[in-house]
Amino acid sequence: MRRVSYTAAFAFLSAACIAAAAEHAVTGADEVRYRINRTGAGLDIQIIGAGIDRPGQAVFVALGTNPDSGSALIPPSVGKEGSAVWLPFQADLLLVSRREPRSQGETYLRRWNMTQWGPREQAAEAFTVSVEPAQVRLKIPEKLLGDAKSLKLAVFLKDFGADEGRGRLYGALDAATPSGPGERTIRHYIAVEHGPDGAVFRRSGRVPPDAPKTRIYQMLPRLFGNTNETRKPNGTILENGTGKFSDMNEAALAALREAGYTHLWLTGVLQQATATDYSEVGEPADDPDLLKGIAGSPYAIRDYFDVSPDYADDPAKRLAEFKDLIARLKAKGMKVLIDFVPNHVARSYHSTIRPELSFGARDDRTKFFDPKNNFFYLTGAVEARGDGPPLRLPTVDADGNPTSPTLLAGVAGGDGLFDGEKEFGRVTGNDAITWAPGVNTWYETVKLNYGYDFTDPEKATRHYPHGDKPDLPLPDTWKKMDEVITYWQGLGVDGFRADMAHMVPQEFWRWLIGRSRARDAGVCWVAEAYEDDDAKVPVGDPQAREVIGAGVMLGLLDAGFDAVYDDPAYDALKRVYEEGGMANDLDALPRRDFLFDNSLRYAENHDEVRLASAAEWGGHGMDVGRPVSALLFGLSRGPVMIYHGQEVGEPAEGVEGFGGDDARTSIFDYWSMPEFVKWVNGGKFDGGGLSDRQKALQDFYRRLLRALDQPAFRDGDFFPLNPDNLDNKAYGRMDDGISGRWLYSYLRHDPASGQRVLVVVNLNPTETMRNVRIQFPRRALAFLGWEVLAGSKIVPVVARDLLGDVPGEIAEITTNPAEMEKPGFPIKELQPMTAAYYELKTPARVPPASR
Repeated sequence: MRRVSYTAAFAFLSAACIAAAAEHAVTGADEVRYRINRTGAGLDIQIIGAGIDRPGQAVFVALGTNPDSGSALIPPSVGKEGSAVWLPFQADLLLVSRREPRSQGETYLRRWNMTQWGPREQAAEAFTVSVEPAQVRLKIPEKLLGDAKSLKLAVFLKDFGADEGRGRLYGALDAATPSGPGERTIRHYIAVEHGPDGAVFRRSGRVPPDAPKTRIYQMLPRLFGNTNETRKPNGTILENGTGKFSDMNEAALAALREAGYTHLWLTGVLQQATATDYSEVGEPADDPDLLKGIAGSPYAIRDYFDVSPDYADDPAKRLAEFKDLIARLKAKGMKVLIDFVPNHVARSYHSTIRPELSFGARDDRTKFFDPKNNFFYLTGAVEARGDGPPLRLPTVDADGNPTSPTLLAGVAGGDGLFDGEKEFGRVTGNDAITWAPGVNTWYETVKLNYGYDFTDPEKATRHYPHGDKPDLPLPDTWKKMDEVITYWQGLGVDGFRADMAHMVPQEFWRWLIGRSRARDAGVCWVAEAYEDDDAKVPVGDPQAREVIGAGVMLGLLDAGFDAVYDDPAYDALKRVYEEGGMANDLDALPRRDFLFDNSLRYAENHDEVRLASAAEWGGHGMDVGRPVSALLFGLSRGPVMIYHGQEVGEPAEGVEGFGGDDARTSIFDYWSMPEFVKWVNGGKFDGGGLSDRQKALQDFYRRLLRALDQPAFRDGDFFPLNPDNLDNKAYGRMDDGISGRWLYSYLRHDPASGQRVLVVVNLNPTETMRNVRIQFPRRALAFLGWEVLAGSKIVPVVARDLLGDVPGEIAEITTNPAEMEKPGFPIKELQPMTAAYYELKTPARVPPASR
């Protein structure tokens, strides 16, 4: 038996360990100890701790036996009321043993039935529980575990005499944290794997501890390698050029790997509708009325099973060239993400690679909604706006004169009509039910039907497996989309960024992601989603609605996504520079730990404006990205993302074509990025053309990404300091008399490694903060595990900056716990738009006399 101490609540046991009994002992929070033993007969779990046998106590065991089914959420009604619990894996079995004050209590189990937790089942034969003084023992037979190749196990206790009857969660090896009203989040489990010498135990979580922090580089191949500097607005591919898969050469990939990226999101590689003619390889140009831009929108997909011929040196061999790129990326140790656009497709969609899986071929076009259809049709019971047919697109005026930038650029053949929809019409991708979609709609796309009638959200018509109806048939669209994901996984794609994921039912996501994980347990799923979008599909499981309500972000995480977009924090920081917002506003955002921990953070992406734009972010230039990125990226365990060009201050100036002059680098046009081209430097990717200021910015991002892979950021916890410094006059207060207007600070702490980091950011674009004091309340010292040091003036605390973005005289600071409390952690000066990641250390052993 190997005895270790961990801050985790779970054990993962490999089926390979069954032959040889493997026992694992751990001691966790509240002095509760566990002994876990697996033999061929099943699991034997012994829980030892003072008072755990008292009435009102309950033992919970959550098991993950099926990699493609389960839930990360135990709602109150499932766990015999009490608080909701978020788990670090999707469980499909829940075992509960509860001691009642005046009875023997009850023992029961629940099974996940594909769409929700099933009813309670009496557990007398399923598993046995024995109670002795200060000890509870559970024996779970192998037949309950099925033929699972691996298991995930969570054990925790609740005292239902506490926390206003919700039950104080204790005994987990993590100290479970409040995630919201009546919620608790448990972050880690123990992984037990079969090694050459028997069972090997290790601490794990939603992201394994030996996995690096996910750092994503978003790049559009059309732009990445294109060094053509013609940049004619609305230029063709021959005039303005385009990037190729082959541009991502050895030098490019080596530079990206050295910069610290773990994943490359190859944006827009799927074949989209375009004005460029590839008839010679069977891919003719699209009707110009369907196009936004001559190159076309990357999110108007024409074939889910193909890549854009634009990116191939030989368009006939485009898939082979894409597979070669994947191989080159993996050889560099990076993973590949591509877009998955589930909500809509181009109006011209037809797969030449898998024609039998094209959408709509067998649809009944007389019905607006039918779960067997792939599309929604402008006929039937729903009254569509406008006269029709035919469908009329907003590309010409009433007299037939072109109004679309694409037609105005000289692309011939536009008449406001589409031959494919002259006798029938379909709903647009953004749910517009009209024969004449407006110019601001997604008129170039059509919405896909997942068996959910979006026209009646109150009724929420769901014709697919959901809630207490798990046996409803799978809609045809679900099956076709699974074929899409299977196909790309087979080509070596490691993960997917799901476009507008909130517009698709969460039950579909749970089913699809589960199936993808059955093929590759490590597949990465990131959701672009927005809580404030009225087009969101609410949670269908009534049990989950107890906790999640009408929101979608937590629902998407529960469905299996690794991370969801953190749009609110991005917006709050942008308001600091443009709308009189404050850094303090970040603490006013709703914070639910499970969502906070698993959010993707970014300061740029293709939908958002450039940091360096003169018209955005207060016009302060590229260096505003330093404090903004350092603040956002360090907040939680979740992934971070940088958009190509951000690291060299790409400003997105001027009119490009359909994209206009909107402070975004166009995704619709053939174009190149003038500042980024200086880094590409003719394919050398050495930054030979960059200015010293740009090189310094690029180096900052490299250092930031490396620092983020430290344990405190990769697997630590968060404590905000602004709320406790609002009355602190030395907390970066300027002439406006507001502490926390421009200064934001927080702590990151990983108990397992002991690493502690103080993040300090001066967001002010022009003013240096001098003689800053950051006060640490006693709760902050306790968060750091230093409560025994409170008030000490003897024990030194040495702070060293991990980022290297501050001058040498403040790169290392020595203080003590008493000073950290009051007057506060001292920083002599903090220059404009800078950040510091101070690693805090004390002597390894603090003798009692030191206090």
